[in-house]
Amino acid sequence: MPNVEVSPALHGIIVVLDRPRDVANVGGVVRAMCNFGLSRLRLVEPAAYDEERVLAAAHRGTRLMRRVERYPSLELALADCGFVLGTTARPRQVRHERMSPRQAAPALLAAAGRDPAIPAAILFGPEDRGLDNEALNLCHAVVTIPTSPDFSSLNLAQAVLLIAYELWLAAMNRGKPERQPDVAAALGDALPTAASATGGALPDDGPLAQGAAREAMFAALEEVLWTLHPNTDAGRVNQTLARMRAVLLRAAPRVEEVRMLTALFVHIARERERLLR
Repeated sequence: MPNVEVSPALHGIIVVLDRPRDVANVGGVVRAMCNFGLSRLRLVEPAAYDEERVLAAAHRGTRLMRRVERYPSLELALADCGFVLGTTARPRQVRHERMSPRQAAPALLAAAGRDPAIPAAILFGPEDRGLDNEALNLCHAVVTIPTSPDFSSLNLAQAVLLIAYELWLAAMNRGKPERQPDVAAALGDALPTAASATGGALPDDGPLAQGAAREAMFAALEEVLWTLHPNTDAGRVNQTLARMRAVLLRAAPRVEEVRMLTALFVHIARERERLLR
């Protein structure tokens, strides 16, 4: 690979591994990140991690490893992230916007570039089963790597390598006028449903809401569902909530929008409870 200065655009992107099981894979991920200028890695516990074994696979990865962050839950690992993409190969019951790595790269860079204090994240699941539905509920959209249908399974480190490569190419091309997307265009292309609601692109009108704020909004929405249907079962509420999560996340809500919706949901729940007294 040519000796190219690392693009600052990549510093706002975090690779998140949800409970990785094989320390060799973690080493491969660290090496792939070093190859393509990514410097921020978060591990969700329990995570297979042994510094000596990781370094055996990730030559000269010491600097990155000093910055590895470890979290007790996925929600905490994503709490400060404004934009989250999850990787999956399997079809899911809840409809999420699907993107290829080439589509995902400019969207991640654009989201990370909106505010240096609010990173974007690309999320990978455990090697044996990938991301579960609860994890995907935290994502704005999902990334699927096209593969042969006869052999679709990718190793964790391979998957990170492919997406890291696309991020590197997109970051290197951002300085070229003909390829440099603004935030609205990149997010609009990545999330067509949200873009169609705003005339083809998302307006650049403020920072994206972070994970903790989004989860507070969804907690308030869940309370609304229970107050509207107090006698239903948890399965139906969870299914409805998952579908509504996907709809709201496709809109890539901003800080003020999430604050407004949270207040609205809290108000609806309280008014409903008052009427039922």
